[in-house]
Amino acid sequence: MESVDLEEHFFPRGVRQKYRLGEFGAGPFVPNNLFTTHWAEGPGQVTGRSAWSGATIVREDQYAIQLTKEHREELIDALTAFQEHNYDLLDINKENFHLPTLGNVLERVSEQVYDGEGFVLLRGLNPQEFTEEENIIVASGVSAYVGGNFGRQSPTGSMITHLTTLKGIETQAGYYSNQFQTFHNDHACDIISLYCLSPPASGGQVRLSSASKTYQDILETRPDIIPILADSNWIHQTARQNPLYIRRPLLYQTDDGKPFFCFSRAALLEEFRTHRLEGLGLPPLTRTQREALNIVETVANKNSIEIGLQSGDLIFINNLAVLHGRREFEDNEIAKRHMLRLWVHNPERAWKLPNSIKVLRDCLYMDLPDIPGWFIFDPMDPDPTVLQEVTSDNGSCGTLGSSK
Repeated sequence: MESVDLEEHFFPRGVRQKYRLGEFGAGPFVPNNLFTTHWAEGPGQVTGRSAWSGATIVREDQYAIQLTKEHREELIDALTAFQEHNYDLLDINKENFHLPTLGNVLERVSEQVYDGEGFVLLRGLNPQEFTEEENIIVASGVSAYVGGNFGRQSPTGSMITHLTTLKGIETQAGYYSNQFQTFHNDHACDIISLYCLSPPASGGQVRLSSASKTYQDILETRPDIIPILADSNWIHQTARQNPLYIRRPLLYQTDDGKPFFCFSRAALLEEFRTHRLEGLGLPPLTRTQREALNIVETVANKNSIEIGLQSGDLIFINNLAVLHGRREFEDNEIAKRHMLRLWVHNPERAWKLPNSIKVLRDCLYMDLPDIPGWFIFDPMDPDPTVLQEVTSDNGSCGTLGSSK
């Protein structure tokens, strides 16, 4: 793979043109007001299925679907037909990955993920039946029914991320380590598709918490924190890219008034970023901002649930409706954690976002045919220098093209 200049990939050219951003090398290319959000008075009370807590979701059958023998046979038939036609992975869709019965179930999954509780677990696949490439085809084919567009997950254009421990490569990225992860969002993607090829020996539970419930509880107990979270003066680093950081809020609301968060502590706090940005003079968070950030973590934790993913589990998480994190974990010689992550988008169901965050989502999903994109079939496939660049990313605007 050819090396990529990261400074040219924070906003792809097509995104810069669409939003009338400047060119690199011609002075500041991001308008000062691009990410400014004028927070209207937020909803006084959030109701509905999205405002759940751990006290209301107490049984697995409230969010899990067990695949039947017929569903698994359909998947194998769809995989076989896809391979026989030699389709490109980037072109996978409902038509060329036909699931006549399971497809109807997945339509309801899409509705629940976008407009319901915000997450659904499919249980019953067997990754050991498939090769590395076939597992990616299966995960992509099923995900295409929830959201048909796939997002770029790195500046080098990878459409998939292998979440596993990579020893021998210097990286601070949480998804390549076994460290505990606080509640966060994955950049500005719509839906996270997470396929468990192998769970760890112990730990590693996925932690989920409703964004609506988190907002509601903060509004009731610390309403003074809401305008701080919605202020546009939060410094988010951009992982060695140009610009080095952007200012934008943590808290937003959709065009129809749904509150949601979009942030990661790793992009906000100095202790997470000194390994690569030490001495570059990024403005630190204020004491009030640190307090607000800690309140979000505390409230989200109080209302959260934990799910221990098994081999073959495929979970869909609405990245904006649900904050997610992870318990620390341990591998051994027999059990090593390995997940496949896709970022998917359903244009028909997608939330209507304010322009200040929509530009970041567009970076991930816009059609940029002049820039190649690809799938990593094995986590150790790429050249180590390319892999190290990917691991230092917080979830960026990358590239798109052919998977072959």
